Amino acid sequence: MTSVSPASLARVRPTVAFWAGLGTILLGVAVRQYAVRTLGDGFSLEVTVDEDDEVIDSGPYRWIRHPSYTGALFSLVGVGIAVGNWLSIVVVTLAGLAGYGYRIRVEERALRDTLGDAYVEYASRTPYRLVPGLW
Repeated sequence: MTSVSPASLARVRPTVAFWAGLGTILLGVAVRQYAVRTLGDGFSLEVTVDEDDEVIDSGPYRWIRHPSYTGALFSLVGVGIAVGNWLSIVVVTLAGLAGYGYRIRVEERALRDTLGDAYVEYASRTPYRLVPGLW
């Protein structure tokens, strides 16, 4: 029977953390790209809503209202995992939640103000902003 020494285990953990982090980053990029492709020409890096915009409730927007931000947060968490310590995961997660939390409030206000009842109805059908069943 072969035993694993603490030294060899310590060498494996950073490698596992790196690859797990990279996988999480790529998952986040895929989720964000899916959301962006679903919006098509309606996607913008700036918070803008036009009178003729329509509420999109297909693709990832069936389950959450801001899947692009969910993907970006996955990528941030992936960076924290790849760095390989818990503090980095906590810091990037909290920073991402603070930044995207603010942006979501601004964006939802603009969507309600411009699209009115159509967005309010969508928000009531799709209650989660970032993570189904959580928030």
